[in-house]
Amino acid sequence: MDERNENVSNQTRPNSILEGGLFAFALLPFVISAFAAHSSDAARPISGQVPRETLIFSQYAVDLGLVPPLETIPAHFDFRNLGDSDVRILKLEPSCGCLNPRLFDDKKVYGTGESGRFYVSVKTANEAPGPKDYNVRVSYDDGELKERIVRFRMVIPERKVTVTPAEVYFYQTHGNPDSREILVQDHRGQQLNVLRVESKSDNISAEIGERRIRGQGVEVPIRIDVPGEVAPGKETCWLKIETDDPEYRVIQVPILIWGPQDSTKSEIQPVTNESPSEVSDRLSVQPANYDQPDSKSSAP
Repeated sequence: MDERNENVSNQTRPNSILEGGLFAFALLPFVISAFAAHSSDAARPISGQVPRETLIFSQYAVDLGLVPPLETIPAHFDFRNLGDSDVRILKLEPSCGCLNPRLFDDKKVYGTGESGRFYVSVKTANEAPGPKDYNVRVSYDDGELKERIVRFRMVIPERKVTVTPAEVYFYQTHGNPDSREILVQDHRGQQLNVLRVESKSDNISAEIGERRIRGQGVEVPIRIDVPGEVAPGKETCWLKIETDDPEYRVIQVPILIWGPQDSTKSEIQPVTNESPSEVSDRLSVQPANYDQPDSKSSAP
């Protein structure tokens, strides 16, 4: 009896060993995979963290909705350096030249924890009515070259007074004088009069033409002249138009003059020695008797 049990045990033992080996062999890929994953995780450095931005804006989008029928709509963007090193603002690049972005006090370098501001503004007389979506690309250097984009949205109401074209360009690379004509148009059926035009640029002279009746509105042509010889590079200036209309006392038209060589000037235009409230006041509609002794003016 004992011999029979021993024989049966001896016969079943190889089968048990074989089954155990097959089971272990079946588990081998899972064991290897788990070990490899553990080893890979242990050896891999943490790389999923996004580097912290150094230049942080309090608002990345300013949405004014439907704006009132004012001559100028201003806005500003505040920012702060949260990095461990200085930040230098390299350029403010607008999607539309009408925004005229400019740093407060022309300040370009900000230390750790320091705050700053830049301004934009839109001349509604230069823009078609409807929703507008502008942006400004802010290029800066904090040890690396980086960019941030902020947006400025609004809905411009139906036009009352317009300027066509909204911007004027001169390419003075040929040495010959040139001229352009713009039209100030009143679509309200009122009798708007242009009182005076002026520019701070020595390269700009302007003359008011005869007012004309067009349908139920009026239009006033203004001729802008530049000399053939201008300084090398790029000059950005403004033609200031004063009227007798209480809603549009001052209309400003941007003018870009390209000289015979590439520009070497900064794209950022300064706003010097002005506080934020002073800038807001300056961007609002100005009275018709506004005068600057260093401006070149023309009156009919």
